Amino acid sequence: MRAPITRILGLGTAAAVAGAITFGSGTAVAETAPTTLAPTATAAATPAPAAPTGVPSASTPAAAAAPAAEQLSIAEMDRTGNHTMGAGIAAHAGESHVTVTAPDSAAGGVSAQSLSTSSAATASGPPPGRVQGFDISAWQPSVNFLQAYRNGARFAYVKATEGTSYVSSTYKQQYATAKQRNLYRGGYVYAQPSQASGAATANYFFAHGGQWSKDGKTLPPLLDIEYGSAAQGTCYGKTWGQMRSWIKDFSNTVYKKIHRYPAIYTTTDWWKRCTNNSNQFSKNPLFVAIYPVKNFTTPGTLGRSWSKWTFWQWASSGVLPGDQDVYRNNITYLKRFAAKTE
Repeated sequence: MRAPITRILGLGTAAAVAGAITFGSGTAVAETAPTTLAPTATAAATPAPAAPTGVPSASTPAAAAAPAAEQLSIAEMDRTGNHTMGAGIAAHAGESHVTVTAPDSAAGGVSAQSLSTSSAATASGPPPGRVQGFDISAWQPSVNFLQAYRNGARFAYVKATEGTSYVSSTYKQQYATAKQRNLYRGGYVYAQPSQASGAATANYFFAHGGQWSKDGKTLPPLLDIEYGSAAQGTCYGKTWGQMRSWIKDFSNTVYKKIHRYPAIYTTTDWWKRCTNNSNQFSKNPLFVAIYPVKNFTTPGTLGRSWSKWTFWQWASSGVLPGDQDVYRNNITYLKRFAAKTE
């Protein structure tokens, strides 16, 4: 495996806090040991990476022996229309690949996206006093939700669709199993604003497995909107006004369907660049992305729509599958948040 590469990406945080993304290996536990790490799509099949060998057991310290890993090309994600959460952030940081660790059959299957932070940063986390969770996609095909719960997770966001051309083959199973394992869970959409309208994107989500249940265990749908590819442009060729209208179109369509406003995943930097730091989305819960973390008490300055964050993606690998997230308050408040109907 190649040596880790570090880039500095400013995310518009207070006191000049910047995000540094290190691409290396990370571990998470899976329910079964899949024979391939490649997800499938209904519209565009993603080529299957070969299953690597020589993965250490789950008990092996990461510092002593990093697991074998697959390099996932961001260009291939662009071509097939199947991106991991944070892939646009990685590309904006100047990286060409993200990394997925190989399954470890002896340990019951290790499978996780690893846009990993430095060991020093992850060793200091998670942010104290917060409810832990994670986000996953078809790039984590076999997640051990029970083990994740035992490791402290209480919620999970699962990728359902991307734009209006990709449906995750693992979404329904992951979404259902998360609830079975007593996790609060929600589905997310990877936005492609240059592909279709916000309303069409929301309707595609609902028409292809995306859902919301008034069961007290379901989080609002999440719009993952980040930097476009080089061909699309950072803001997908849209003006500030056009981007604000696109997000409103998506948000209003979701609200009309379920009477809950979708959460928005983004960076403060992208929000400033592509919406002119809009203050028009205060009803949408904020899922802010910034890592690695220097100050574990706050993710720093937020976009003008928000006086507080709801979820924080503070690392991209760790003890939980996929990206490492937290909810801003304790489990009582998370329960109330999930139970909201307006």
